[in-house]
Amino acid sequence: MPPRLINQRGFGLFDALIAFSILAFGLLTMTRFQVRLIAQATEAQQRGTATQLADELLNTMLVDAGSATCYTVPAAGACANPAAMARAAEWQARAMASLPGATGASSALDLATSRMVVTLTWIGKDSADIRTHQVTSDVRSN
Repeated sequence: MPPRLINQRGFGLFDALIAFSILAFGLLTMTRFQVRLIAQATEAQQRGTATQLADELLNTMLVDAGSATCYTVPAAGACANPAAMARAAEWQARAMASLPGATGASSALDLATSRMVVTLTWIGKDSADIRTHQVTSDVRSN
């Protein structure tokens, strides 16, 4: 055998081993990236659900602006419209069931400014962090 071939024996196998290591590292990195993307998508979905629930209560209250005080959760003060109180209680139950690890669904009306603040609180699905989503709207009747 020529001297050149003897010195290069096994070099192709070493190249393949390095190429395989680089490929494995790249695939592992892509897998971690995909897991983080899924976690972020889950977080975005939960925030979207919270926004939708808050919007639902605010719109229900805007349609029935005369009974705005009845839509505070938990109930604060006297309410002359039991149907409005029932809708608020149903909303709270739906909000608690819709968010994973929900710890609170409340709304408060500031009579001085006619602003309703809806607050939803839940525990993140992928972590033990508490998430809070708060929406404020002006509820003055025209």
